[in-house]
Amino acid sequence: MMPDEEYNILAALQALDILDESERGAFAEKLKESPELKSELAALESTIAAIAYTAPPVPVAPDLKNRLFQRIAELPSIPEESVNINPIVTSPTENNTPSLIVRSHNVKWKSYGVPGVSFGKLYIDKKKREITCLMRLEPGVTFPLHRHAASEEVFVLEGDLIVEGEICHQGDYIRSLPNSIHSSLTQGGCLLLMKTSIDNEMLV
Repeated sequence: MMPDEEYNILAALQALDILDESERGAFAEKLKESPELKSELAALESTIAAIAYTAPPVPVAPDLKNRLFQRIAELPSIPEESVNINPIVTSPTENNTPSLIVRSHNVKWKSYGVPGVSFGKLYIDKKKREITCLMRLEPGVTFPLHRHAASEEVFVLEGDLIVEGEICHQGDYIRSLPNSIHSSLTQGGCLLLMKTSIDNEMLV
């Protein structure tokens, strides 16, 4: 037979719901014959239930979301020697996880390495080795000849883009097949939304 002090300890563990099966059985038998132990258990359960309501509320900073996306943007990038584009945003979104939202004013524009061409990274998929980004070409720019490592999708947001002799305007969609080779140019400048491989190869 356990002393009363040990049953008091079991009462505390029962209130926390961490007794194992053997201890739970012995405690239940003692509980039937001890009104004092029932009172002790009720008091412990009441105290534990009230703990959550006694913790002071923690205020959330109004700029928390912006600071979180800033931290995401500062994550280590894929080594430059393995890609043509130096990625920063690398957080994948899985099923049942919050959506990734990149505000337009938070897009960081960088030179693509071609005069008159800049890009802003939106999302990197490391498994598929794809980048989703915005790309801006200044008026009169020709994008160099390149080979697509995988399918590329381009949506013209503003301006004009000439691809294989076809002039594309705002709202037009271009899909390039894997291993296709071409260059493109713009007359008045353009802004593009694109999803492309990070393994594309420049040919000049």
